[in-house]
Parts: sequence; structure tokens; C-alpha cells
Amino acid sequence: MSAQTETLQTGKLRTGMTMTAKGERRRLSLLFRTVPDRHSDVAAMRLPTPGTVLLRLAGIALFLALAVGGVAFLVEVEIADNRVVELAREESAAFLTETRTSLAAGAADSDLEASLQHFMASRNGLRLNHGDGRFIVAELYTPEQRKTAEYIAPGAEWAEQRMSATRHGFPTDGDSIYDRFTMDGQIFIQTMEPLLDSDGRLLGYFESVFQLSSRRSHEILRDTATVVAVSSLSVLVTALVLLPIFGSYNRGILRLSRGLLDANIGMLSALGSAIAKRDSDTNAHNYRVTVLAIRLAEALGVEDSAIRKLVKGAFLHDVGKIAIPDSILLKPGKLDTEEFAVMKTHVVHGLDIVGSSDWLADAADVVGGHHEKFDGSGYPNGLTGEAIPIAARIFAVADVFDALTSRRPYKEPMSYAATMDILAEGAGRHFDPAVLARFTAIAAGLHERLTALGDDGVREELRGLVTRYFKLA
Repeated sequence: MSAQTETLQTGKLRTGMTMTAKGERRRLSLLFRTVPDRHSDVAAMRLPTPGTVLLRLAGIALFLALAVGGVAFLVEVEIADNRVVELAREESAAFLTETRTSLAAGAADSDLEASLQHFMASRNGLRLNHGDGRFIVAELYTPEQRKTAEYIAPGAEWAEQRMSATRHGFPTDGDSIYDRFTMDGQIFIQTMEPLLDSDGRLLGYFESVFQLSSRRSHEILRDTATVVAVSSLSVLVTALVLLPIFGSYNRGILRLSRGLLDANIGMLSALGSAIAKRDSDTNAHNYRVTVLAIRLAEALGVEDSAIRKLVKGAFLHDVGKIAIPDSILLKPGKLDTEEFAVMKTHVVHGLDIVGSSDWLADAADVVGGHHEKFDGSGYPNGLTGEAIPIAARIFAVADVFDALTSRRPYKEPMSYAATMDILAEGAGRHFDPAVLARFTAIAAGLHERLTALGDDGVREELRGLVTRYFKLA
């Protein structure tokens, strides 16, 4: 409630406990603690719908299916590569068996060339008969990495050019190296194999490009697709079987969570209403000012998370007055300086109260800032301009408006026009001019609607807004 409203309520003020400066600083520190840094999940308490949860579970299942399928694909590709590399090893071993003596003796390049041509022609025929494919390029190198012989199948000159352009070096650890590539739907494997004698001595290197036959390529693609499909479908089927179980379990969790949320909202309403009734013998002010604040926040385009903070703060803005003794709060006259100083401590008490609950802690913006003024003349911190939280700036306008236009035991309601004149006088001093300007644009319609609804109607409208901002995902 604003300082101006408190002045109007001279018959309603109570006296309270004095606090040390150290204690005030400790509790006022809540103003600078943000809920996301503390317990944002508990504070937000915004529950997903069952449909949202099921969609999330389905999305996770699909993701897992794709992930498992991707892993299966990589494994199958690796298996296929190993098959072809093994063929290359078999060829290099067979070539070594035929030419070991010549290689060890350092045969002439022409002799090695003739041996390689004869060997590749005979081996290709064998491989074609087995349906594996054929070597389209083979090259022989000395241990010093000098090319001594070369075989190129008719029409495969492009492959030799590719080998020259993408030469991948020579193995240094006695193992082979390879590179797989595709062209026109055909699978090719380029390998480099060391040729070792029985004692492990390096005799040279055997490099080749092996072209898989169409049949073998299709087999590999078919096997890969089958494994990927089976793996993915297995995950999806398992997910479909488990989905009803998870759905049932989740519905139970949601029921419990909604019960907890309802209890928290009920606590919020009951606590705010209790202090409102003690202060003014009515809780209707809490309902109206909260609706006004929400509608103003919506008109300003404030995010839902900030509106949830605003709702909590609006309900609990004066909760600290529970610590102010009746001798001040109910004094039938104007407070003196000392009494008003005690009255101002209700902000610190309020911060202490909401700070003790994770779920209520984000009400601190309004509880601690609703008596700050735009020009810095407010309390407790004398904040100015946008240093005042937006929720507090919004609430200040809604709070004064409702206090002035409402009937209280100690005063009659002001007219709408007179109220708006008072608000206009406070622009730039008490109120944020931008917030007040937006409120001025919607105030007439809001006031007319809330007046027509009456206390019960306002309570129902607020219940719908709370449901919207706290329960829907």
C-alpha cells in the first residue's frame, strides 16, 4: 500500500518492533536476491499439462531412436569398411607370397611391373567370380616410398589421378591405412598396406583402390539399413510400451504437484487476506489491486514470469504489518515521527516473512519496493527510476488507484476523475510516467468492469488469472 494511502488510513495504523540497522540490512538484502539464483523451479511452480508431458516423452523416444539408429549406422559402416580393408590385406598378402623373393632381392622395376600386372589380372578375375568387386588401381612402392610398379584397369585412370591428388601417406606402425569414398553410387576403398617378410622386415608398400561390386554394395547398404531400422524401431516400440506406464505415473505426480500448487496458492491468498482484513476489515482490496496490477502488466507486455512475481507480491505487499502492534496500526489519528518510523519497518518485516519461503521469495520485488517512489523520495532504500523493480512500479499505481476509489471504514471512495487527477500529479515523482501513461489508457474500462463485478466477481476473475499464470504450461 502506498504512503499516500497510509496517510488516508490514519485510523488503521499499528505500532511494531524496532529493529537494529544490522538486522534491517540483512533482511533488505532480499531485494537484491533473485529467485532464479536460489530456487527457481520451486518459486515458479508452473506445471505442465499431461499432453505436454506426453509430447516431451514422445520427443525423447524419437530422439533416442534416431540416436541409436545413428550409432548403428556408424557401426555398420565401420564393419563394411573392415570387410573391404580385409580384402585389401588378403590381396597384399597374396601378392607378397608371389613376389617375396623378388622384393627381397631388389628386382628391377620392369620385373615388378610385370609381376603386378599379371597378379592383378588373375586376382581380379577371382574376385569378380566371388562377386566381391575388383581392384581398379594398384601401386607398388619401395621401403624408401618410391613407386616401382603400377596397375590401372581400363577406364580407371581417374582413380589413379585421385590417388595422386589425395595421397594419404605411408603407414609407420606396420598397420594399414584406408579411405572410403563413393562415386555414382559405387563404394570404393583406397588402402595402403606395408609388405613385410617373415621376420617383420619392411619390403615395400602396396597401395590400391578396390571397387565393390554392385551386389556387394547393395548387400552392405541393405544390412546397414536393416540394422538401423531394427535398432530404431526397437527403441520406438519399447517407448510405446513404456509410454502408458510413464503417462500414468506422471499423471499421479501431476495430481500431487497440482495439490501442492493449490496449497501454495491457498496459502498465498489466506496470508494476504488475513493481513488485509486486520488492516481494513476487508480482503477485497487484495483481490482488486491484484487484478488491476495483472491487467496493467499485460498491457505493458510484461513476461509471464514477472507477472507471477507480481501476483505474489500483490497478495503479500503489506504482510509485514502483521509485526506492527495495534497501538500504531489502529491509532485513531495521525502518526508522529517515531510511530511512522516504526510503521515503515513493515517492509523489512515483510521481506523477512517472504524470504523464509522458497515459493514466496520472489514476492520480494513488490513487498520491498512498493513504497519506493520514482524520484527517490520513497523508502526503505530511496531507489529511483528503473532501479525500482518493474513489478513494484506497476503495483504502486494499481495500489493507490484502488485505495482512492474504494470505500473504507474511515473514508468514502473518491470519484474516478478525482483519483486520476491525483495519480497524474504523481507522475515522475511517485509513479513511473510510462507505467502511469499505460494505466491511464486502460483505467476507465478496468474500473467500470471491476465495479460491475463486485467483490465476488472480482474474486472469480482473479482465480481465473491465477490459474492462467500458475497452472498452464
